[in-house]
Amino acid sequence: MTSMRILEGLHWKPDRDTLVALGSWALVVAGLYTAFRGFTTERVAANFIMFGPVSLVLLGVVLPVFYTTQVRHRPLSDLGLTFKHLVPSLALSLLLGWDTYRNTLATLETDWTREVVPLATMALAVGLFEAIFFRGWLQLRFEAAFGLVPGLLLGALAYALYHIGYGMTTDEIAFLFFLGITFGAMFRLTRNIVVLWPLYTPVGGLYTNLSEGLTLPFEATYGFLLTLGLMAAAIVTAIVFRSRQQEHEPRGELVAQSA
Repeated sequence: MTSMRILEGLHWKPDRDTLVALGSWALVVAGLYTAFRGFTTERVAANFIMFGPVSLVLLGVVLPVFYTTQVRHRPLSDLGLTFKHLVPSLALSLLLGWDTYRNTLATLETDWTREVVPLATMALAVGLFEAIFFRGWLQLRFEAAFGLVPGLLLGALAYALYHIGYGMTTDEIAFLFFLGITFGAMFRLTRNIVVLWPLYTPVGGLYTNLSEGLTLPFEATYGFLLTLGLMAAAIVTAIVFRSRQQEHEPRGELVAQSA
């Protein structure tokens, strides 16, 4: 019975939104590849600008947010940026975050000093980008085009393959594919990114950074806080533009869009 329902949910409706989603993914991968394989971490300023402001903010958040609100004329809830199902999302986030912490960070013999701060802010910035871009943007666009299960699988595949930009190996990418399925499934339960961020995925990201011995100068903290601030500013600006847009839309169109 369950398999029949899954098959009934499959369809083939790729459209302009699907192509834009795929194009944005290619741009993000190109941006990260340029940052880490082109400029490398030896050219600090160029690496950070291409990584943070360009790839994470402009391509990963600004593009999906403004395409959704200004081109598709849809609310940000289409990206999982919503107060809907907030309480269950928070409850699930706390549960998942605690379980992840208990099995990852709690197992490390880490001195929680100021050296951890830039890694934590980076985990928060990357985590917000990934929640919006891969779950709210790519996964839901793929779901609209092909159905629930294909959307989940394609979103996980896009998430895994984007790590090519970081220079990861085939084995690491295979692991990330299954991790992406987990993240995508958790997100799909409530369609609210709070399930994933700021607790669940950043905890795992911080663990990965610490376990691999990654170190960053404390000054990098300011760069990642700036990145988070730019993301927040883009979201708030889109909300303002969307509100002004709705003021000039006929009531019939508003009712249709909210359906």
